[in-house]
Amino acid sequence: MTLFEYLSVAISIVLALSAGQILTNLREVLDPSRRYWVHALWVVHILMLHIFVWWSLWAYRDVQWNLGTFVVILLAPGVLFVCSSTVVPSYASSVDSWEDYFFTVRQWLFGTRSLFIVSAGFRTWLLLDKPLLESPTSVSVPMLALCLAGLFVSNRRFHGVLAVAAMALLMVGVSYFRLQAGAG
Repeated sequence: MTLFEYLSVAISIVLALSAGQILTNLREVLDPSRRYWVHALWVVHILMLHIFVWWSLWAYRDVQWNLGTFVVILLAPGVLFVCSSTVVPSYASSVDSWEDYFFTVRQWLFGTRSLFIVSAGFRTWLLLDKPLLESPTSVSVPMLALCLAGLFVSNRRFHGVLAVAAMALLMVGVSYFRLQAGAG
């Protein structure tokens, strides 16, 4: 077993726990009597990020591994875990309205989503020596702008547009840049 394989197990465990937080409560989120489509779209968005983070991990197989490298790579999955537990809490069955819940945790959601973008971009720049504005991190710049807007704007109609725009941007980024394993 290589050091990359050994350490990627720990990263995969964090990602699995984080995705499990969402998957365990997905039925609650999609319950028609409480569902809020904007929240549900963000839940799917965050869940998809887990797949793409794991998929991009292959790009780091040849980095010089040490504790610092491990922490830098583990930072994004760790922040994603916080984001997941924000968008779908462990007490999901007691949430009466996902719309009310979304606007209660909106700043935490967009704050952690923004921190995720910054930590992933930093990781790519530091460990893969890629310019911050080079693909696929170039998709992160408009996504960060969307998340920062979501952090500061509380208008419900705006959040509907924001959720659709963020999902579209995620799909563009994924289809254009991340089709091959290890695309940074």
